[in-house]
Amino acid sequence: MFKTRGGFKMNKNYRLKILLAVFCIAFLCSPSGKAQENQNNTIDPDKKFTPIQLKHDFKILRDALEEGHGGLYYYTTKEKLDLQFDSILKNLDHPLNEIELFRLLAPLIANINDGHTGLMPSLSYRSFMEKEPILIPFNLRFIDKKTYIFRNYSEDKDFVVGGEVISINNRPVSEVLEHMMTIIPSDGHVETSKYRKLESTVRFGETYNLLFGKTTSYSIVYRSIDNKLKTIEVDGLTQKEINRIFEERYPDAAKNLPPIKLEYRENTAILTIRTFGEGPYQRDKISYPLFLKKSFKEFEEKNIQNLIIDLRNNGGGSDLFGKLPVAYLIEKPFKYYEHLRVRNKQLSFLEHTNISPERKKSLDSRLKENDNGTYDVQFHPNLGIQKPLQPTYKGKVYVLINGASFSASGECTSLMHFHKKAVFVGEECGAGYYGNTSGFMFMLTLPGTGIRVRIPMVRYSMAVSGYPPDRGIIPDFPFSPTIQDLLSGKDVEMDYVIELIKKLK
Repeated sequence: MFKTRGGFKMNKNYRLKILLAVFCIAFLCSPSGKAQENQNNTIDPDKKFTPIQLKHDFKILRDALEEGHGGLYYYTTKEKLDLQFDSILKNLDHPLNEIELFRLLAPLIANINDGHTGLMPSLSYRSFMEKEPILIPFNLRFIDKKTYIFRNYSEDKDFVVGGEVISINNRPVSEVLEHMMTIIPSDGHVETSKYRKLESTVRFGETYNLLFGKTTSYSIVYRSIDNKLKTIEVDGLTQKEINRIFEERYPDAAKNLPPIKLEYRENTAILTIRTFGEGPYQRDKISYPLFLKKSFKEFEEKNIQNLIIDLRNNGGGSDLFGKLPVAYLIEKPFKYYEHLRVRNKQLSFLEHTNISPERKKSLDSRLKENDNGTYDVQFHPNLGIQKPLQPTYKGKVYVLINGASFSASGECTSLMHFHKKAVFVGEECGAGYYGNTSGFMFMLTLPGTGIRVRIPMVRYSMAVSGYPPDRGIIPDFPFSPTIQDLLSGKDVEMDYVIELIKKLK
């Protein structure tokens, strides 16, 4: 337990990005027991639920959040959330369909400001959406709060990408994004992670349809690369069609990349860690601890003076995997986690979740009540004083981060930052500096509408201090590629770090 976490993982493998749309992570099982939803292929998306049904669902949701969410009031006060709860309840006095209720709940879930918490439509509505051609046939990129067309999945294979999107279906794209930002969860007030999540074609398309209604055709006004305003009319696509076209037109980007890689540029080592999740290492038959051990030993033997650790798009994974790079950088014993805490042991809503009695029992056996009336998780290997690993790296360290550096990736960078062991380059880290709420996560299925909510129970608190409470690491050297940089396929961020090392000598 408490091994694999991470709200999302983003890399060049598009199939991983698809998973963003359903918020799937390895730690979650399929809903079972009374929480199992009828997954037949028929659904009436306009079906109305009575106020009694809606209020019953809402009560279960509120109870689950207040009893079970380990970091419910970490970023947002109880007073503010209570006002939002009460406001929603007042709007449940007339029949609503599932998506109308979803639109009421989504800002509440986002306002918890926890990137591991997620709201999802029912499984039947999800199945309905997957079969409908509702997705914009382009992959978008967000740079300096502007929206650009990065990849083309439309029928017009010769369409020139790179243009800046001005409006979608007569809505200014700034307005579209403003609405989307209110329902995309992130740690604290970190916006970069929201933008990176929306760079999933599926996530963006489904969010657009959930907010503005079902759409199967799009009129997009954009500013072309030759600075002319143009309009393109395109039909929407299904998720399967997007996948197929992506693999046909962008085969290199569709390839699985190794989870970890080491290369050198002169006397600089570049250690790319794409994920802390154990699955990809098992797939490629790579021992992550052994890879790190050999790498740091090699750095010592070669007298490597500069090390770049690339954690861009590393969405997290194993707690232990996240700690290991830190242990090679700190020469003295250190604390990693300050504590791991759970609000309650007794939960009234378990019948509506995917928590089996065995899983709940395994959690309870590791909890000890503290003086605050909450419970501390015991026996986690990252708790207590941590021993450094040898050989300690004593050269200069540069860490590349972005809004998709999340969860366990954010934990290890916070320790590096706090102990002043690295220079950070890129964009604001997608993870909160002081930790996250994750670990033991359950899926709640509201019995009336079938809407699902992912709720994390364990508040992970890092042994750090002296930083703004609601932000991720702000890089020492901010740097973002342009759309032309992205289209060229060159890693200009890495090139920037290499040049930075030369300047800082």
